[in-house]
Amino acid sequence: MSKLLRTSALAVLISSASAPALAQTSDERIAALEAKIAALTGELSELKAETQKANQEVNKKLAATATLSNGRPTITSADGSQKFALRGIVQFDAAAYDSRNTPPGATDLNSGTNFRRARLGVEGTVAKHWNYVLTADFGGSGTEGAQLNAGYIEYTGWKPADGVNARLRIGAWATPTGLEDATSNTEGLFLERAAVAEMVRNLAGGDARSSVGALFNGERWYASAVLTGGLVGGSGEFDEQAGYLGRIALNPIAGKDYAIHVGANVQGVFEVADTGAGAAKVTQLRLRERPELRVDGTRLVDTGALAASGLTAYGLELGAQYRNLQISAEAFRVDLDRIAAFNPSFDGWYVQGAWTITGESHGWNSASGGFRGVKPAKNFNPADGTWGAWEIAARYSVLDLNDRAGSAGAAAPAGGVRGGEQTVATVSLNWYPNAVYRFQAQYQRVDVDRLNATGVEVGQDVDIVSLRSQFAF
Repeated sequence: MSKLLRTSALAVLISSASAPALAQTSDERIAALEAKIAALTGELSELKAETQKANQEVNKKLAATATLSNGRPTITSADGSQKFALRGIVQFDAAAYDSRNTPPGATDLNSGTNFRRARLGVEGTVAKHWNYVLTADFGGSGTEGAQLNAGYIEYTGWKPADGVNARLRIGAWATPTGLEDATSNTEGLFLERAAVAEMVRNLAGGDARSSVGALFNGERWYASAVLTGGLVGGSGEFDEQAGYLGRIALNPIAGKDYAIHVGANVQGVFEVADTGAGAAKVTQLRLRERPELRVDGTRLVDTGALAASGLTAYGLELGAQYRNLQISAEAFRVDLDRIAAFNPSFDGWYVQGAWTITGESHGWNSASGGFRGVKPAKNFNPADGTWGAWEIAARYSVLDLNDRAGSAGAAAPAGGVRGGEQTVATVSLNWYPNAVYRFQAQYQRVDVDRLNATGVEVGQDVDIVSLRSQFAF
């Protein structure tokens, strides 16, 4: 019995001594577990915050804004790295031709209407520095130009120096070949460019010309160097033309209300297209131009097809803008490398000016190296007494496609070229009700002196009144 009592007492003592120890161990475990839970909760909160921030960044990049500025629908990502826009141009012309003389064999010029341009296209940016353009033209007479007006990609991420913007481009487009060509066809002072500027732009450049090259500009200068090929959609060529374009334009004097433009350009064809279907090459070049209007497509000056191995064209540019007055002039010379005959040269020039009655000005644009068009300070709204922008403009141009033409009444000298000489005096009244629409009324006095092969005068003198209605976004 005493042994049993001693054993029981020992058990009670052991139990009473181990209970606090067991309790202390349990509390420590609970505290450690709570610490771990707190740590995990903190990590979970941090992970949640990081995930939320990442989602916000993703959503920010994926977010986009849609705008409708001056009629142009544009979608832009929040960070500006992605962009998509629609472009559209419609120009509807009407003209009446009145010939002051119609020599035998001359073309009866057609009064009527013409959709000069009807273009729809898209442009955009992908990955911040990659741009693209795709534009189709449904206007014109159906026999001029290509259905594709422009289609190219370009990279703008290369910065060769501080303050220098570079565009590396490949595809088909119209690189500006001179001052008049550097102004958008939706912003020109007249329905068409001066005849010599229009003719020269299509020698190695022009709409839908396949090209690869680089365009550079700074705050007050522009430069371009481009290799060119054939026209997209061109037919009848068995080896395409190959040429080049180079141009530099400067804005050496500029201020708030004034700007001076000087520039020079050169272009050439070093590989004339082969139009011969047989083994023998047929390489010919033809210089010709319309009287600065396209309602009737007749070209009143024309050298005819001349067997040639190439050509080089040079141009000088000069312009100035002071407040609401703008003037510009260009002169060009074209040297033809002819086969088995003397090498003829042709030239032309123009001078033009505009005065904006309502006070708006033509600013200088370094991206193209030319002058911008007019944007009305106040849109047309008779209820508010505002009438948009009004402008008057005048131009005189000369295009001479004669060389060793000889005299009237006599046959052309051997190898002589009787392409004719054309002068055009133009006055225009332009109305811009807003930034999208424009209306132009124009009068032209055209004089053409041209001898045929036997020395008979076949030139035409024409008065033309024309109108244009346009919207562009």
